[in-house]
Amino acid sequence: LNLPLRVKEYAAKIYRQAFRLKLLRGRSIKAMVAASLYYSCRAERIPRTLQEILKFTDSDPRDVRRCYRTLIKELKLRVPTLDPIILVPKYTTALNLNNQIEKTAIKIIKAYSKRYPVGGKDPKGLLAAAIYCACLIHKENRSQSRIAKVIQVTEVTLRSRFKEMMKIIKIPTISA
Repeated sequence: LNLPLRVKEYAAKIYRQAFRLKLLRGRSIKAMVAASLYYSCRAERIPRTLQEILKFTDSDPRDVRRCYRTLIKELKLRVPTLDPIILVPKYTTALNLNNQIEKTAIKIIKAYSKRYPVGGKDPKGLLAAAIYCACLIHKENRSQSRIAKVIQVTEVTLRSRFKEMMKIIKIPTISA
């Protein structure tokens, strides 16, 4: 996953706390390690999604999610929010988009965040809609389905966030 040492150490610290509190009883060790790693990535603001971490483990995704919720509840951890802005460079590169689109997507997310509460909304959904809006503004041809597939959100999520963003952004020659 190419993670910094501080993230790995923090994940190990969380895992050791879970071990001391006997939270591993009845749970998969691999799932708990993956959950600890995911939490440390989010807490340290490293842009890694749960899907990326799941690629490197053979644990059941449901077990990893359960372990993640257990860690947060039992260790009384604060749930870190994932800022969609930190994901922009990663996905604009994956979609072969230029820096102008990246900058515009960041501006769109910032404008959206000021106007609407983003808590509880999937950061990748906001990201997908912002990148789609930026593509429309710069007349870069990328379909909703391609953006949704690369970012790993549904087209429905992308469209619903796009409709919300259209209320604050004026895109030339495009109507919602």
